[in-house]
Amino acid sequence: MTSGGGPIADPFAAAPVCTSNTTWTLGTRGSASMQPGVACINCHSSGGEGPRFATAGTVYPTAHEPDQCDGASGTTGVAIGITGADGKTVTLTPNAAGNFSSSATVTTPYQAKVTYMGRERLMLAAQTSGDCNACHTQSGANAAPGRILLP
Repeated sequence: MTSGGGPIADPFAAAPVCTSNTTWTLGTRGSASMQPGVACINCHSSGGEGPRFATAGTVYPTAHEPDQCDGASGTTGVAIGITGADGKTVTLTPNAAGNFSSSATVTTPYQAKVTYMGRERLMLAAQTSGDCNACHTQSGANAAPGRILLP
């Protein structure tokens, strides 16, 4: 692929890096900014603490950011669109740590996309789990290539 005559680099071929140089250090202390990159619903459904989420995750500027590293800030115009099988869309905005969440029920299977500065990145396959960081890990799991990435 090329853009403007030059090759387009594969963003998933990048080395791991904490782009923000800021990490969460407060363990499980409750906060909307807590534990970026960690599987949110896994913890929020098992411990009896904190809000229950239907969808939650972290969006990052690069593809292989480590757990606990702050992601893309919600003040930059980033939006995550979750469209259910019924056609209804929930739009989420990440906070300063890049975390996003919703307790709104989404009909599965759903499709997801991230939009930023007029560009979008679509999730290729429909999903049934709203625990986005369970698959979008630093290295990727269950066919996810890595982190939820800005387009």
